[in-house]
Amino acid sequence: MDMPEFPQFHPAPPPDAEVLMPAQFIRHKRQLRAVLLDDEAWFVASDLARLINHPLQPERVQRNLDEDQLQRAWLRNSHGDYEEDLLISESGVYAVLILYYHPENRCIRQWLTQQVVPRLRHEARIGGQLPYRALMQWLDRELEVLHWRGNTWLQLRDCPRLLHTPPQVIG
Repeated sequence: MDMPEFPQFHPAPPPDAEVLMPAQFIRHKRQLRAVLLDDEAWFVASDLARLINHPLQPERVQRNLDEDQLQRAWLRNSHGDYEEDLLISESGVYAVLILYYHPENRCIRQWLTQQVVPRLRHEARIGGQLPYRALMQWLDRELEVLHWRGNTWLQLRDCPRLLHTPPQVIG
């Protein structure tokens, strides 16, 4: 996997590029931008480097993370400029926190798992953009449902479980 230095600023992305609008989180006056892609949290590598106060070396990050933990993406920064930057998956961020060990990283990990990732997922649900699974109590049973676009969806195979009495078989 050949990835150039991060970030790279450009006047505009290629016409076919998807530009992500990351959510912004602040810790100790430093920003950490994150996006939710397929219900997985991804973090901007250059922001993470500033947050842990350690420059991430691209070759070291690439060598120690798996390919599915890294990807390049086009982002719009807080100044409205376009930039191409490296994104690190949630599992990759935890690996980076170990790779660049510092005692404060434990607090950063806790902040990510207890505040950032849940808020990122919650905001995606509120926007109604992403379906999400939930458990619903029905009588004495627990059913898995899907919430999407203001509706609650139930799997067809769970419908018999909703009846008070077993269905009658005629014939």
